[in-house]
Amino acid sequence: MIDFSKIKTYPIAQRKNLVKLKDLISPKASPPPFDNPDLREVAERIVEARKKGRPVLWMMGAHVIKSGLSLIVIDLMRRGVITHVASNGAVTIHDFEIALIGETSEDVATSIEDGTFGMAEETGLLMNLAVQRGVHDGLGYGESLGRMIAEDERFKFKEYSVLYHAYKLGIPFTVHVALGTDIIH
Repeated sequence: MIDFSKIKTYPIAQRKNLVKLKDLISPKASPPPFDNPDLREVAERIVEARKKGRPVLWMMGAHVIKSGLSLIVIDLMRRGVITHVASNGAVTIHDFEIALIGETSEDVATSIEDGTFGMAEETGLLMNLAVQRGVHDGLGYGESLGRMIAEDERFKFKEYSVLYHAYKLGIPFTVHVALGTDIIH
């Protein structure tokens, strides 16, 4: 049996975060220079697929969120380019925190050193609550989180959330977690 009695959490508002709303990139901003010859071809194939009525399954990891690209993903969803989002658990954690407090991404090195890594109370508590309620209603992980973000007034920054927009737009958001890879799994 695991003894959880010595675990100490703290309010997420006390945590210093590395990613803030000011770091998010606007879809209207000029793209930064890139040196990937395949990127343009991938974009063209996505456009071609959508013109033919084919779905576009957008798979991503947490660095898409942590690099400030949420608004670009949301824009692609709104314009009907992305028809399904698939992510790992870390995406949901960072997106959920942005929706809740407008910030995410603790300083991992420091928080591992001082024992606070993953101990912000609201992240685990609210995500678990959302999934428990969702399972009761027959929803999956992504839709459960999206619904909580949409319906709970504590989420003051929902407009910056990919989960929220997927829920509001009726776009499937599947979450593919693995045990031991994230703070809540």
